[in-house]
Amino acid sequence: MATTFASAPRSQSAASPRFGAWLRRARQTVHRHEEATLCRGTALALMAYLALRPDRFPPAARAIGRAYMFRFWRPGSAGEWFDIAAAILLWPVAVVSCSLWYTRKNGAIVAEGFGRSKIGQMADQFRLATTSGLLPPWYYIFELYRPGAMELARGYLTRGETKHGAYVLLARARKSSSPLGDKEAFARFSAERQVSALPVLLSVHDGELRHGATKKLPAADLFVKPVHGRGGRGAERWDYAGNGTYRRGGQALSAAQLLDRLRSMSRLQPCLVQERAQNHPAMRDLTKGALNTIRMISCLDEREQPELIGAVLRMAVGGNVTVDNVHAGAIAASIDLAEGRLWRATYMGIDAAQGWIDRHPDTGAQITGRILPMWDEVCDLVRRAHSAFHDWVVIGWDVAITADGARLVEGNSGPDIDLIQRPLRTAFGDARLGELLAYHLSRSEAVWRR
Repeated sequence: MATTFASAPRSQSAASPRFGAWLRRARQTVHRHEEATLCRGTALALMAYLALRPDRFPPAARAIGRAYMFRFWRPGSAGEWFDIAAAILLWPVAVVSCSLWYTRKNGAIVAEGFGRSKIGQMADQFRLATTSGLLPPWYYIFELYRPGAMELARGYLTRGETKHGAYVLLARARKSSSPLGDKEAFARFSAERQVSALPVLLSVHDGELRHGATKKLPAADLFVKPVHGRGGRGAERWDYAGNGTYRRGGQALSAAQLLDRLRSMSRLQPCLVQERAQNHPAMRDLTKGALNTIRMISCLDEREQPELIGAVLRMAVGGNVTVDNVHAGAIAASIDLAEGRLWRATYMGIDAAQGWIDRHPDTGAQITGRILPMWDEVCDLVRRAHSAFHDWVVIGWDVAITADGARLVEGNSGPDIDLIQRPLRTAFGDARLGELLAYHLSRSEAVWRR
């Protein structure tokens, strides 16, 4: 039986959306300051060591770090000054507490597998925190306990150096404005330029329906997500159950009730509706239902042409049938750009017990060695997409391979690289991406230093 929503009294109905919107903004503000404080905290020792021993860093990482140093000490608001003060105060406590926590979690496994004692691991973590800006979790994420790996640590780029440093400076210098942060505008912008992206059926803003490709909900599985969401948060999957009914878990709604739900959700944040994309038949055994997506990083080269940097296939595991984000517990396997061949898959990496796997943990399907279908089409799509969004130097693309071909899911102007450096086992500050970021920062330095 379809679930119905009880109507609230008018006074409560009016107040509740306002309170919900305020609460959402408060949570976003707290999350933004938490991330900024973390990023600035990682930068404190990095900047000191970079000033004292620049020769210890790969040339590209050195250039990117110096650009971030410039950005770091030029906060644009009182809030950013607060983040700096909080980072300075919390950094020592964070390093010690994180080291104790993660060594307690992983120390015995690493000691047994790699011969590095718990005391040695903690010493490594303090050395990392004071010389490279990598906090204790990244010691395990990048497996820096492996023999010789510590020598590569200063080549890894951090979220602070990229999302809060190089990306920001380059976007300002180039006045980047094409719509990557707005998923609805992204789909429309892509369609106008004949770049294949998943279409938006309709969107809802502050309780008002805005029609896209349709004026009503189709008799098909649907995917709902925030227009400005990140990391899969707030996404919902509604499967069509027949007779005009949509199901999500144990909840069943009619089309009218689902639209009412969307109107209610949109008073907290705008949302959009898409027909749920289905994995290509050759990839359906790599999931229990969620759409698998490729995260591919592209960057403009020295001739301003899009260059493919690296790619991973993300796969949901466990009971997650909605999103495949690694932060949500999914796994990722690196992809050989030349032929689309998958290598071993990995979790996020903060739990050393999980390690690397050759088969999907739920379906048992082979991962390592598998060649993805339509790989040339995927690569061509990303190159054409970056040409359309040419005002951005670096873009992280989410691409789905469906039976009908490769389709863009979205593009990201500030792609996280932590979780792509791990599966690729590549320190980007000493690889092609670092080289290109350093090139573009140098080329536009006169602009971003104003």
